[in-house]
Amino acid sequence: MTITIEQLQLDELKAFLRVQADDAFPGLKDQNRLNVLAEKWHKYAEFCTCRDEGGQLVGMIAFYANQPLGGVIYIPHVYVSKNYRGKGAFTYMFVQIKQYATNKGFSLIRLEVQKDNIKAQRSYLNNGFQIDRGASKKTIYMQCKI
Repeated sequence: MTITIEQLQLDELKAFLRVQADDAFPGLKDQNRLNVLAEKWHKYAEFCTCRDEGGQLVGMIAFYANQPLGGVIYIPHVYVSKNYRGKGAFTYMFVQIKQYATNKGFSLIRLEVQKDNIKAQRSYLNNGFQIDRGASKKTIYMQCKI
């Protein structure tokens, strides 16, 4: 696995989101919604990616890092392909993001996760996140201090 922070090409991002729509993000089956989200992330977000030995994108964390010097990095989306789950891909990507955050002077990383996504919550807790508070009836906020 190769882990790096990079700017994804819009076409690669859209293709990756299409593939994961069935598994992790059913709302992306609507092509218009997928295109709007991909274009927003492409324009404003940064990405920590996980690629297999052939360079194929198999995981990514999209994150907003717009306010350094004590600010907050916000993660709107995490996805790791089924074949790479449980093999440390998220942890490796998150270590890169924490290093980035430290180098840029950020103090906190936040994300929102579905209340029923226990596997993701467990992974976040194992990587230093704590439950912050409820965000809605279906989601919670989690945060990790840098």
